[in-house]
Amino acid sequence: MAKAEPPGEAVAYYFRDLLLIGGDATRLYLVRHAQSQGNRGEYEGDERDPPLSEVGREQARRLGERFRRQKIDVIYSSPLRRTRETAGYIASATGLGVIPKTDLREVELGREDHNIRLLPAAEQAKVEQRIIAEGTWDAFPGSEGSAAARERIAVVVGEIVAAHPGKRVVIVCHGAFIQTFISVVLDLPRDFVFYPFNSSINSVRAGGGRYVIWRLNDISHLDGLPTGFGGIS
Repeated sequence: MAKAEPPGEAVAYYFRDLLLIGGDATRLYLVRHAQSQGNRGEYEGDERDPPLSEVGREQARRLGERFRRQKIDVIYSSPLRRTRETAGYIASATGLGVIPKTDLREVELGREDHNIRLLPAAEQAKVEQRIIAEGTWDAFPGSEGSAAARERIAVVVGEIVAAHPGKRVVIVCHGAFIQTFISVVLDLPRDFVFYPFNSSINSVRAGGGRYVIWRLNDISHLDGLPTGFGGIS
């Protein structure tokens, strides 16, 4: 007697394992922090650690409501103020605590050269050309560097996956962190190939030593807000 075929399309059947559909995969939700005063150029304090803006607080509130409606098990956050404040809204809405993790911090782009616009015009043009040509953090003077950033980010995400197998994990982090992780998953030479919006959710599944991208730049919770610094940025 012939063995019964599983229901559904044959290709979909094989995709279940290949793309980590269902089963015991760990679901990662990498969230870029909500809009900060630094994103708007409004903050006069330490530019590396600004608080959320008024718009950012609304974005974070909506993030909290969204995660309240869907099951999550754990919340991690980088130690910086904008991520901690964003994670706080999610924690308040879900009743979960926030686990801080230092290596979830943003990619270091240098100190005095962080604002490339302050460089002399000729030097600024050279840096801009290199950034466009290479698309790596090595192009930024004084940066953490591509190899170091990739190693740090791959290790810390791997630690989180290992600590929470099969769970739904929110990781509140930073734009360059998310860009770098996606390039690592896709094995791309460039460190940044897309722009993560403030408060966007970037969904990746992990299992069997593999990562599968499910969704990038999900901002459906920001529906109705205007584009630009007044809403979606």
